Amino acid sequence: MSLFDVSKYEVPSDHDVDMAATRKNFQTFIREYKNSRERVGQPRIPKVTQSFSLIPPSTAGGQSGQAERLLIQREDDLEAFTELHGLFVRGYCAISHPFKSEVTERRRQIFLLRYMQGFSTYEVMDLVPVGKDVIADESKEAMLQFSHALELTIHTHETELSEQKPK
Repeated sequence: MSLFDVSKYEVPSDHDVDMAATRKNFQTFIREYKNSRERVGQPRIPKVTQSFSLIPPSTAGGQSGQAERLLIQREDDLEAFTELHGLFVRGYCAISHPFKSEVTERRRQIFLLRYMQGFSTYEVMDLVPVGKDVIADESKEAMLQFSHALELTIHTHETELSEQKPK
């Protein structure tokens, strides 16, 4: 018996995942996360450090009095935001490379540019000194890692089973 169960943490291959269904779940989460940020007075896109670590939202604006007012005015919105932000942090931290920290930083940068700011592959190429194929591969891997951490992935066998069920 192994002390570490790899299967619990292994990100599935894109061949084992229904990418269209997973992307839909991913987009739904990102849309709601951005909306919740806006409802509590935060910028739609989270702030990051130069090495692409997240800056906590409470310090992002530098306005501590605003947090108390928001808590009183929009307690439900703040509660939803806190939950979604916690999930976002969990997914964002899952975006990584096992050995190379510079690849982790690049992958997170590409993730933020593509999925949070909505940049095209060519716009990202202007900002990140890698080729189109690397950006496409890193985008897909980042989305899979993020989605897997939040259990948003839909496996192909799940899709096949649901298509076989009689209606």
